[in-house]
Amino acid sequence: MKVNYKPTGTSRMGAPKQWEVWLADTPFGETGKKRCAVVVAKRTPAGYTIHEVIPMSLKGGKDVAISDLIRAGQDRPVAVRTGTSAVIQNSAFVQKMGSLTEADISKIITSKQ
Repeated sequence: MKVNYKPTGTSRMGAPKQWEVWLADTPFGETGKKRCAVVVAKRTPAGYTIHEVIPMSLKGGKDVAISDLIRAGQDRPVAVRTGTSAVIQNSAFVQKMGSLTEADISKIITSKQ
């Protein structure tokens, strides 16, 4: 049986880039383990700094609403929780969902200041 190896196929996942939305295993939640959508804020020597993507119904004071849901890979209104962040390793990322628009990125940056 011949096996075709495709290095750009689903078996090989690229490294997450800044301001992309990914599905990841995170330390958020009551038990400290939760698989949820996250925004990659930056890459550090310790790993990737991420912010949790939450439903709009849970939006608080420092949370930023995402305007382009299709581009972000979401099917319902969501917000980025900028008040808390976590650092995870590359192995915790499961699947890329989408990316943020320039307008959403600037709203996140200004909310963190």
